[in-house]
Amino acid sequence: MEENSLREQLLREDFPQIADLRNQVHISYWSDYHLISQSLLNSLPFGRSLGPTTFYQYIDYQFDNLLIEARRNLLFWSLSGANHFNQTPVTQTTLFFDETFFWHYYIPVRTREITEALLQGNRIRFLSRFCLSQAQVELEFNEIRLHTMETGTQLVYCHSKEYTYK
Repeated sequence: MEENSLREQLLREDFPQIADLRNQVHISYWSDYHLISQSLLNSLPFGRSLGPTTFYQYIDYQFDNLLIEARRNLLFWSLSGANHFNQTPVTQTTLFFDETFFWHYYIPVRTREITEALLQGNRIRFLSRFCLSQAQVELEFNEIRLHTMETGTQLVYCHSKEYTYK
């Protein structure tokens, strides 16, 4: 009984906000478990276009914080006794920037801004996938480009780059 109350106290104090991935309209997830710490979710730049400066600031200076939050999330799963449907412990999840949301809601309101940045020679990237497991953290970024056709130009995404931390 004491162990359970200590565990519950640790959960309340160390993880005051938990995100339910089922309520995130801009993110899809691949896991049997749908809860992660809000601080981990806040550390992921889903839903933001990253110009060169912002992208390299994130890569060079914010990854350490992301790795700390990823480790904390693994602790949250362990302390909360998170299990899959077959009662095995939750040890991984993968989050994706939802493509429908991306093309129908995100891009239309930013098309002009992104197009102007691309025409100025800037590379624009966005976080497309985040994978957390006991063994590693993976981030995948895609690049937005202009594609010229006879009828005009359109935004497309391509060229993914994956960063893996063991």
